[in-house]
Amino acid sequence: MNAVQNYFQRLSHGFSSWWNRFWFEPSDPTTVCVLRILAGLLGLYYLVSHTADLTRWFGPHGLLPAGVVRQPELLGPTLLDGAPLQQASFHISYLSWISDPTLLLAVHFLGILVLLALTVGIFSRLANVLSVVVILSYVHRAPMITGQLEPLLTMLLIYLCVAPTGACLSLDQFLAARRSATKAPRPAEPRWDVTVCQRLIQVHLAGLYLVMGLTKLAGDTWWGGDAVWWLIAHTESRLVDLSFLYAAPLVINAWTHLIVLFELAFPLLIWNRLARPLLLVWAVVMWLSLSLITGLVPFCLSMLLANLAFVEPATMRRLAGLPAADTKQPLAEHVGAS
Repeated sequence: MNAVQNYFQRLSHGFSSWWNRFWFEPSDPTTVCVLRILAGLLGLYYLVSHTADLTRWFGPHGLLPAGVVRQPELLGPTLLDGAPLQQASFHISYLSWISDPTLLLAVHFLGILVLLALTVGIFSRLANVLSVVVILSYVHRAPMITGQLEPLLTMLLIYLCVAPTGACLSLDQFLAARRSATKAPRPAEPRWDVTVCQRLIQVHLAGLYLVMGLTKLAGDTWWGGDAVWWLIAHTESRLVDLSFLYAAPLVINAWTHLIVLFELAFPLLIWNRLARPLLLVWAVVMWLSLSLITGLVPFCLSMLLANLAFVEPATMRRLAGLPAADTKQPLAEHVGAS
């Protein structure tokens, strides 16, 4: 009995130690700061893309006026994708209370300023929270016109609220240095909330890849190896014409099956330090090629952006041209090292 008791005590202690290291070991914030910049740019693109058709969609006489969205029983089955009217549900959005076109445009540009503040890193904590409010307001105002980009973008912005994303590569850091006696930016200190932020993104992304892979296993075209060809055959969305690959069915089959293999392998192997660089390079090749044949460039870029959460801060500092931090490496470099 003592041997069994000692075993479970060691097991409990080992698991709790691993759990605390995995979630709470302090990490260099460089990676999340780079994610802040790129997520801010992606959010700016999303808002600016609404500018030309802002009143056409959201104006008082537009296609989706606020009164209609607040009363889903007035919407036809086409807008609701055939969902029963009583199941229609739309969440809170400050755009729902704005009907004047001039005020709508003014609020729209204020939202752009919020995303710009997040990108450059001024009042980063506040800008991050407000960016979530801004993006979700557009998503909730007209969910029937959203696409694949919005879930990834909002996921990243929400998790970035956890970390001090203005700790480096930001105007916040620059202004703090100007106020200090040294007049030089202080190196960002490792923090536990940085690790929590990265882990949330990493776990969420791994789960997303797993769902994407399992979903493809339910499709005949993916099993048969023809899915990539059907994407290439959609002439209205592709960016390049690769229809000449019709004469190379083995290439099409291999391309299709490699996509499924990657999505199933990613959530299992990404935690291994040796396999991680290979998977990240594979992700770049896969998503860039998919952007060419699907035309879903913003979504593919958002997936690549989320993959950056697995890049070690030391590597990110080298890529960003920053001096090496005099800190111990975060846990991201030790998980699965064996």
